[in-house]
Amino acid sequence: MKHLFLIIFIILFPILSFGQRDYISTESTKISGIKLIRSRDLENSMFCQEERSDSIIKYSPYELEEYGFKNGRSYISKDIQIADLSKKVFLECLQKGKATLYYYKGKNIQTFFIEKDSMPFAELPKHNPQNIKYSKQLLNITKDCPEVTDACKLAAYSKKSLSKLFERYNNCELKPFPHFKYGIIIAYVNPRVTLSNEKKYEVPFIPVTNNYLEYFDYTNDGSFSSGIFMDYPILVSDYSLRIELLYSRHEYSYNESIEDKDLDLTANYSLINIPVLIRYTYPSNNIRPFVNIGFNASYLIKKETLLYESTIETNTLNINTTDLNSLFGSYLMGYVIGTGIEHKLRLRNSLFFELRYIHQYGLDNPKSIQLDGFNLLTGINF
Repeated sequence: MKHLFLIIFIILFPILSFGQRDYISTESTKISGIKLIRSRDLENSMFCQEERSDSIIKYSPYELEEYGFKNGRSYISKDIQIADLSKKVFLECLQKGKATLYYYKGKNIQTFFIEKDSMPFAELPKHNPQNIKYSKQLLNITKDCPEVTDACKLAAYSKKSLSKLFERYNNCELKPFPHFKYGIIIAYVNPRVTLSNEKKYEVPFIPVTNNYLEYFDYTNDGSFSSGIFMDYPILVSDYSLRIELLYSRHEYSYNESIEDKDLDLTANYSLINIPVLIRYTYPSNNIRPFVNIGFNASYLIKKETLLYESTIETNTLNINTTDLNSLFGSYLMGYVIGTGIEHKLRLRNSLFFELRYIHQYGLDNPKSIQLDGFNLLTGINF
């Protein structure tokens, strides 16, 4: 069996390699296995460059019908008309099928062209002479496949977005179309103060209080948070980069009795949270599960941490107050993981619910108090 696989590999490898080579094509011949120079979109639309051992040969759109690179990118020679000027150029072929999508990059212009059996080869400008936006033109081009109606309204005027749209159209697929989102968030956050693994803190000038901190039963403190977010699809896929800006305020109060001392620890702080997440959303039509993973950076805009030591001596109550603000670093960093569901309401509106876990630690003082806990978030995007 092992020898059989080896024989199959030896036979198929040259075939697969041949299909992944640079090539040029004329009316009568196709030459593969050459080395083409990859240039910017502007140069690629004007000429094709072949690199030889002693020279570089340039081909114009009048000399070649097509050329392509081994990564799959191909260019077709076509006559186009731009601003009442007709000329022959190389158009990048983005999608092939019942509708073929081309891209052209010229000086001070970038535009697309559509080729379809039921309509002549024509430009798809961002706005046509009648000032009709490209999305309305797309609806007319793809009207034989209503499954992509929403996608036409959401697609951006870019190579990746329109390429994804025509891939969906050629397969007549009904799937959520990746697009830029923004919105608001309301969250119930429930962080808990935790000690470092060493169970001691290096608090400058406060040696006596270090051991006292170990006795407190650190519990979660629930409060509300609110903010905004933006969500940008990565390469027009089901993955997206999500950035949030959240404000929250927390209050803690702990009490312990140790021998002849009564200890009270209070902490009040407000902070700005900036989660930066990678989100994967399952492409179902109405109810869409998702997962998040990333990091969270926080800045404490207010912090007030005090330790009260109360003792009674000769019927006199003595209270010693110690400022422990150094326990909280001004900057916190940590990781975030979460999962939830998104429910589509309208074309650009959806409601989401998420359960998220966050763990943070101080950047300016690694042995400062750490925060961790579960958050429950909801929000709507526009």
